[in-house]
Amino acid sequence: MSETSKLKSALESIANWTKEGPDDVAIMANVVAQIRLLWPEWSWIGFYRVFHLGQDLMVGPFSGPPSPLVIPWGQGVIGSCAAERAVQIVGSIKKFPGYIAAVPETRSEVGLPVIRNNHLYAVLDCQSPEMDGVDLLAVEWLAEVAQNLS
Repeated sequence: MSETSKLKSALESIANWTKEGPDDVAIMANVVAQIRLLWPEWSWIGFYRVFHLGQDLMVGPFSGPPSPLVIPWGQGVIGSCAAERAVQIVGSIKKFPGYIAAVPETRSEVGLPVIRNNHLYAVLDCQSPEMDGVDLLAVEWLAEVAQNLS
């Protein structure tokens, strides 16, 4: 199966889960597992959910080493993604001011906002042990995932 076919099939599965299941945590857990199957080399994959609007993000389903339970709004890649409601692509974490170093192996990271009813609901975060380890194809696919979860 080609990479394009795998990505399309995975998106179809995610779309079906969002239609079938009323529980967001279960859906997010399956999304993380699906991403891990596609990119097993990534060092951390998961969600941070809005806990207090404009204040805190709480760790949700993830795959990787233990991580901070709470990320303050506007701090690190995840908090910046939340505050700006915009995708954050960080090719080198050393160049990101205020980077929160939770996973020692991480060298690059992407955070994608999940917007629901015009409000930030969660941030999908993926980290790679390689510099520029999350390529444009992956970012575009992850953006579709975030859109499906909105």
